Amino acid sequence: SSFDCSLLRHISRLGSLRCLTRLNVLVNENLYLEQFMAELPNLLELGLNIFTKCGMLGLSKHVYLNKYIPRLEAVVAASKAPLLKVTVEAETRRQVNKVFKNNHVKKLVLTGPCTFNMFPVMERLKEVVVNLETSLLHNNCTYWKSRIDDRGLHRAGLCCVNIGAVYENCPNLERFMGVEVGTVRRWTFNKWNIRMKKRFYDDYIQQGGAKEMKAWAKTRWVSRRPVPLEFYQLW
Repeated sequence: SSFDCSLLRHISRLGSLRCLTRLNVLVNENLYLEQFMAELPNLLELGLNIFTKCGMLGLSKHVYLNKYIPRLEAVVAASKAPLLKVTVEAETRRQVNKVFKNNHVKKLVLTGPCTFNMFPVMERLKEVVVNLETSLLHNNCTYWKSRIDDRGLHRAGLCCVNIGAVYENCPNLERFMGVEVGTVRRWTFNKWNIRMKKRFYDDYIQQGGAKEMKAWAKTRWVSRRPVPLEFYQLW
């Protein structure tokens, strides 16, 4: 990402950033891309390719919360591109919400692990596409605390992006992982959740799932409205 920023500084000095319509960059804890976003008024597509330390050599809790997450969220918030693509190549695994706030994104495409924990706050968002691992017969889903014998099918509505997070935060959302959600009225969260649950259960059955709805909902659905935690401070 340091190379990407150096390249952008060079292009900025030439006054050519405003000509860019598509931008793909490598993202880690040292990303400072948000400082360039004001110079990209014609950007149509922003691609963020996340590559941080992972496994035993992963980012420390302090670096993760005080550098990586704030920097990533700041870039998303500063973008004016209607299409946002986030691809996770490698990332430190922590159960922390990534709050993506943006008033310009209309389509969000995420490719990454089930544990990405994205919390969208996007007024104009119309569609969420989530690309997850599907090549493994019985071990595709790696969602938090998922049973080893229940990993064949992904948890649509939980994996990568929690569907409960879009309630009141994405009022114009029409489709979520291929499921039509735009026609579900937004009463209280509980009433909205009940109707949404029926649609995603039907999708689960169409994907080949065999659990009864009660058993499915216990391990594969939103139990309560998720709340983002923003307790870190930006350096």
